Amino acid sequence: MATRDDRQSHATAQTEDADVTRIVIGLDTSFLTREALSMAARLAASMDARLKGIFVEDENLLALSGLPFACEVSFSGQVRELDPERMLRAMRAQAESARRVLARVAADAHVDWSFDVKRGRPLSSIAASANADDTLVIRSASASAHEVGRTVRAATLDAHADVLLVARGVGLKSAFGTAAAPMGMAGRGVASVDEGSSMAESCTAFAETLAARIGMPFRRLDARGRSPADIATAARAAGVGLLIVNAGWFGDDEDAARLSAAAGCPILLLGAEREPRPVSSPAEKGD
Repeated sequence: MATRDDRQSHATAQTEDADVTRIVIGLDTSFLTREALSMAARLAASMDARLKGIFVEDENLLALSGLPFACEVSFSGQVRELDPERMLRAMRAQAESARRVLARVAADAHVDWSFDVKRGRPLSSIAASANADDTLVIRSASASAHEVGRTVRAATLDAHADVLLVARGVGLKSAFGTAAAPMGMAGRGVASVDEGSSMAESCTAFAETLAARIGMPFRRLDARGRSPADIATAARAAGVGLLIVNAGWFGDDEDAARLSAAAGCPILLLGAEREPRPVSSPAEKGD
């Protein structure tokens, strides 16, 4: 059950949500989502941003549960018809569980947070509400590369938001460290992709500043005349923990997901020229 302080913090954050930089992440109750949520909270702390969680009631599952031939099979082998009302109650119970996890993770990272419930398709619902001050965290084990690519394009090229993309099979603990090191990516560095454009210069400035703020090494990867596959090879060889790229560099919607998977690390795609805002030191932030 949420405490009074928990509800008050959430209400305050919800009211002010539209006026600040946000790290936005889709939530469910899986272990992979919790791992990504911890990473998103550390990123929010390093960027002095608010952490926003969104739980999406999957409209496809709800529609499926209403079909006369739809049924579910329990672990014990019991078969029963799907009930739309029972499905909705289960989703809302999951949403409340996700909200509690969000509150705990945000408190541990000392960041403000907010939470929302939407209905639709998980990835597209998150991208639909994005604005240019947002960074969307996308990690979906069930979505196709094409669906991820469309979401990335809608968020970065249409809404000019940033996207932190973690492809299937990419671990986060080695890339972003542990909760004991909340401001950075333990043991690995930050790299920018320089393909020669003015936006690439903005990416490099952003990456260099972010690396300095979280106390990690920075490097620039020259992409002129090189393909995303070449950059992935260079990033993996250098042990890069976070790769920062101009979202407009990719020619194919699925290139970003392929790059993240091949590089073995998350990639931050910038949808517009941005610079990190100044942030207080941990001592100045206090407990």
